[in-house]
Amino acid sequence: MEVRILVVDDDEDSRNLITNVLSEFGYVVDKSGDVKSAIDLLKEKKYEIVITDKNMPGLHDNMEGGMDLLRYLKKDATETEVILVTGYATIETAIEAMKLGAFDYIHKPFSVKDLHNKIKRILEYRSFINPDNTINIYKSIHNEVLNLIENRDSLRDKELHPLLKSIDQKIDYFFQAQKKWERVLIEQREALGNIAAFVEQIKETLEPANPISSLIEKIGKEANKRL
Repeated sequence: MEVRILVVDDDEDSRNLITNVLSEFGYVVDKSGDVKSAIDLLKEKKYEIVITDKNMPGLHDNMEGGMDLLRYLKKDATETEVILVTGYATIETAIEAMKLGAFDYIHKPFSVKDLHNKIKRILEYRSFINPDNTINIYKSIHNEVLNLIENRDSLRDKELHPLLKSIDQKIDYFFQAQKKWERVLIEQREALGNIAAFVEQIKETLEPANPISSLIEKIGKEANKRL
């Protein structure tokens, strides 16, 4: 499946670096140097993910253009997930970003591996039977954790990122278990569908008076009921 990503950053070097790296991973990537042109692109095309810098010129003479873009996406492009990039990662920034609907954030300098892992997490959650519900659960858990962390006066910002990384791994483990259960359900549904179809084929070959007709009919009803 083609995955479209929009990279928004007023720093040309950073914008081009992220764009080139993601293109090498096989994603279809567009780029924008400001919030206004990014919104214009979002009105024209559908993107699965937006990766945006937080600290760049915004829409209202501010320097938090990433937050302005988040507000727009939350209102007008709710199907697009956002990874916020910031050079000044604090607990407050993380909480504000999550409340505005960001899926995750990453602080500079970051590794290509970390960014790619965040993208893969979004795509993995989108592959669930009910992707919107799965992503909302993730955001809700993440937001609650951030709120708890905010209330711990003894926690320093430099301790935040390892802690969140550990929590994210635990959340991923939970959803991986759910994904395995979904695969079982899908396999069961496919098996029941095959049984129902096979029953219909058998019924066409049987005479009404055949003693096994009632049994075949019962099997068909049970399969369809469970479907």
